[in-house]
Amino acid sequence: MHEFIVQHGENYKVFGAWRVYTNVGQALATFESYRACTQHLTHIYQQGHSLAKLAQATR
Repeated sequence: MHEFIVQHGENYKVFGAWRVYTNVGQALATFESYRACTQHLTHIYQQGHSLAKLAQATR
């Protein structure tokens, strides 16, 4: 958050779920993890499972 404020939302190195100013490798790995999780939960939801069941499964 600090870098976003200091940089006025500019000069980021990469972006995904948020703008990244440092630790690009770690951020990219986190973005991929979020993408994989979203894809998995979307697939399960499309198979007919309820949102309540999905929430319970992620605990």
